[in-house]
Amino acid sequence: MNATMLFPRIKTLSLSILAAALAAASYPNCAFSQSRVTGYQTVGRDIAVNSAIDILVYPGRASAIDFSSTDEALAYVLIADPSKIVFSTDAQLASGLAKTVFLRPIQALNFPGATTATITNLSIKTVDSKGKQRLYNFNIVPTNKEPEHLGIRIAPVTPRMSPTVNVDRGRAPAASDVEKGLLIAIQKGYTAANDPVVYSVRQFLALVRNHNLSAADAAARAGVDLSVIVELSRIAREEFNYPGTRFQQRQPPTARTTRLFKSRSAF
Repeated sequence: MNATMLFPRIKTLSLSILAAALAAASYPNCAFSQSRVTGYQTVGRDIAVNSAIDILVYPGRASAIDFSSTDEALAYVLIADPSKIVFSTDAQLASGLAKTVFLRPIQALNFPGATTATITNLSIKTVDSKGKQRLYNFNIVPTNKEPEHLGIRIAPVTPRMSPTVNVDRGRAPAASDVEKGLLIAIQKGYTAANDPVVYSVRQFLALVRNHNLSAADAAARAGVDLSVIVELSRIAREEFNYPGTRFQQRQPPTARTTRLFKSRSAF
């Protein structure tokens, strides 16, 4: 191969390397952002059937709603406003084998006569192995924030707290402890009073008190990670057992709690 033929290839390769370097410089946190996507948010079937669950969609990414953990197959899928969202399934609906819906945001389309909504709803009807039908509703929430979950996984039984997330000697988080822990977290600057996660925790408290739900059920319905609830309860109990300077000397939770709230903030 002579130099005349080789030069364009070298030039093309150099330009490719330069483009890659510029892309890396423009998005220095790209690898870190991907590592933050930890898995699926598990939602119990009873909760999902009786309330509308938020499903977050991100530009350039697909969000899944997965029924593989159940004996249900997808029978019908409807997006109320399809101008900005498209869906696909892992098998044809008519086959009775479809288990997962994938949602992807697109550039907005104009359908004459159709109405649009910033947050539209998705309806999914399923049929289980015994022929029982269930109807699920989800709110499709567009967001540009950093993804934390790949989507939602529907569980046949609402997930309960295991001993590893209990606060003290098998004791589940109490609403009073969570409320006190939230006030302490705001006072100590672990989170801002107007942070969305604060609103979600208050929703959790209302659900626990007014609907007699378990901590796991209420957290799933409020859209707050159960680890945030557990952490708030621990903050309250540690403050009670080690008030003032003794609490600070024993185990200052600033870094741990601040990191937790930042990583669990609602969208």
